[in-house]
Amino acid sequence: MADRRTTTIDEEVPQTMMTRLPASFKPRPRRVHALEQTAGPGSPARHELTADTLVVGRGSAADLRLDSDDISRTHAQLMRQDDEYTVEDLDSRNGVFLNGLQVHAAVLRDGDQVQLGDVVFTYVEGA
Repeated sequence: MADRRTTTIDEEVPQTMMTRLPASFKPRPRRVHALEQTAGPGSPARHELTADTLVVGRGSAADLRLDSDDISRTHAQLMRQDDEYTVEDLDSRNGVFLNGLQVHAAVLRDGDQVQLGDVVFTYVEGA
């Protein structure tokens, strides 16, 4: 038979303590990340990444529109989690390349080169 334990009011049960932050506490601001376009139609250009999720493509529904026939309507998605971005291929025709290697999804690091079709970006972390 299973051991069932009950607690009484007199027993000490660990409690979670809540503390208030001091009035002088200021949260660290989110760093602005960016894609600096170095090749392809419309380059050079700088695209600041301010949304937590954005779609890159040539279609009208894309958050970051690129005017190139080598780019799918919804080519890739950038997602922010905490203070870093990941890039994910949305089953595009020409794929996503990170530092010369084709990837389905990857975490981006400062200085990474991201290629979508004929458009090349340098990822800038916290600029």
